[in-house]
Amino acid sequence: MKINVNISGVDRAISKLSRKAADSKLRADKVTETYTRKMANESAGMSPVDTGALRASIVASPRRISSGTWEYGSNLSYARRQEYENATNKGFIRKSVWRNRNPYREALRKEMTKK
Repeated sequence: MKINVNISGVDRAISKLSRKAADSKLRADKVTETYTRKMANESAGMSPVDTGALRASIVASPRRISSGTWEYGSNLSYARRQEYENATNKGFIRKSVWRNRNPYREALRKEMTKK
């Protein structure tokens, strides 16, 4: 199971702008990285624990796919089942993404409008 966090449309807008805009893109990528890692840590903290392998795989998973696109999740075969079917802790990834949705958007807006 993988969750992609993606900024769309930035490349098109930046191609028309100056060096300042390119710097904004780098800052936006940094915000995306920060929030992806934050969501991964929160997801891991809410995940069900038996051996700790699921939690460890989520924390270690954030990676950059391309400029503005990061993903996290787990490579364990049972991760999806735990996310959707665990009796007490289901939705640990979805809840983290949902909780961070607006703060992430606001952080992006703030970075993209810096002078």
